Amino acid sequence: MTCRATSARRLIATALLALLSTGAAACGSSTDPASSTTSLSSIKQYHQIPQQPLGPARQQVAQATDPGTWSYASPAKGKLTLLYFGYTSCPDICPTTMADLAVALRTLPRADAEKVWVQFVSTDPHRDTAARLQAWIHHYSPTFHAGRAPITQVIAAARTYGIGISKPKVTKHDYQVTHGAEVVVLDQHGGMVGYFSALTPSKVYAAALPTLIKDYA
Repeated sequence: MTCRATSARRLIATALLALLSTGAAACGSSTDPASSTTSLSSIKQYHQIPQQPLGPARQQVAQATDPGTWSYASPAKGKLTLLYFGYTSCPDICPTTMADLAVALRTLPRADAEKVWVQFVSTDPHRDTAARLQAWIHHYSPTFHAGRAPITQVIAAARTYGIGISKPKVTKHDYQVTHGAEVVVLDQHGGMVGYFSALTPSKVYAAALPTLIKDYA
């Protein structure tokens, strides 16, 4: 999937993120609707992997937001990992997705939000320097993480989870980065247990995450 999304969705997600960032909406409490679990089968944007999880991928990425490297095979212990492959120059779908995830986590009870690890992996490592990744991802949330690796390794890791990525194409008049836009859900062993469709709204993440946290964190 080439990185494309509607401007309206991006504006809505960004506006909600800005609203929460100013403190106009408080973090959820234990009485919030989001704190109760929801049947994942009722959420059409979430797709469970039948039988055995896919993976884990065996590659690693050099973290831009944390010391050292991050491994797909051993993601954050005690947390649910949400993995997304994208790039900082993306005009729409990548920023929309990060904003939607940030909004969703800020509406969850704090105890739930702290059990979610959002990992962004660059599909354009030539332009996405460590400094650029850190500044870009922390624009959405200081708790989000981002890393980079040689594009061949990124492509191989994404393929393990069924996510298609192409090496950036550079022409005289264009620089094209094509990648799948699904948000991958990893268990504590790096296996893919499910994924969210591209451009899943923040309210759907907020509804699904408490159940996923209960099952996999």
